[in-house]
Amino acid sequence: MKRTIIYVFGPKRLSPQYSSNTELKLQEGGWLKIGQTSEENDNIDKWESAMVRINQEVRTGIPEVCQLFEVFEYPEQTGKTDDTVRSLLTDDIYNLECSKVHNQNIDKYEIRAGHEFVYGVTRSQVLNAIAKFERNLILDNYGKEGFDNLMQMIKDNNSGDSPLEINQDMDSSAEISTNKKSEWCDNLWNSVIDKIKSTIGSSISNPKGRPYINFNSPRRKDFFYDCGYSVRYGITTVTISTLNGEHAKKQMDEFIAKNDVLTQLPNLKLKQGTKQKNKWAWLITDTLDKTDDELVNWFADTILKFYSIFENIEGQ
Repeated sequence: MKRTIIYVFGPKRLSPQYSSNTELKLQEGGWLKIGQTSEENDNIDKWESAMVRINQEVRTGIPEVCQLFEVFEYPEQTGKTDDTVRSLLTDDIYNLECSKVHNQNIDKYEIRAGHEFVYGVTRSQVLNAIAKFERNLILDNYGKEGFDNLMQMIKDNNSGDSPLEINQDMDSSAEISTNKKSEWCDNLWNSVIDKIKSTIGSSISNPKGRPYINFNSPRRKDFFYDCGYSVRYGITTVTISTLNGEHAKKQMDEFIAKNDVLTQLPNLKLKQGTKQKNKWAWLITDTLDKTDDELVNWFADTILKFYSIFENIEGQ
């Protein structure tokens, strides 16, 4: 069955900002490309298909290493579906800047940008535009032939791996695919644990070949720490999380406000679990593009800073 595939990519250096829902500001070299391709081979998944299309881009037109952030697929659509999604960001839900408008006011010797770029965007804005696009598809196709297949694709778009799923097992299949990767992963976490174990007052879970470690808060009931990385999204993450829903979230929010935690952790973000709605996490992300020693130090330093702040029960 022929599918229409929408992909979103941007600078690799901004992967942590995108995944933590921070605005990709044009003044700081922030941009996203929202493009489209099609696929007829059922054995090729949407991520692979998107990469095949992206790799056909003219190399001189992309000035830096980029990261594929999102991919969505639908039964074959007529027209330019990517234009529809971008217009939701620039002319409908939001009023974001885009290269199409910038190209209308160029002077002599100025060079037009590609027309598929959006500026000043956040991940939640992208997902909101996709949500409205999918809602319109549902309304237009309800009761028609192929509706069930459309709904299944929409469900799959909203249940796949995500850098914000707050589930460090997201890359587990990729990370244990070879002995070499598994050995690197184990060495990374063993080195991190050596740096933090004398301070952490809990048993640290360190499963072999997995891209994460975690441990319970020894003094804060219903909370635990997740620390991991995602190769697909090129990010590292340290979180303090809870599965105890709104009650625990309220307690933590009060602690953060009372103790001015955001002064100490200005990039701290709050995320709700995509699949587990009772899961809340307060997290810091950074890029995976570091040397091994830099990764070890980043994880150890960030974990210990989290620990010193959030285990400060006296501050409640």
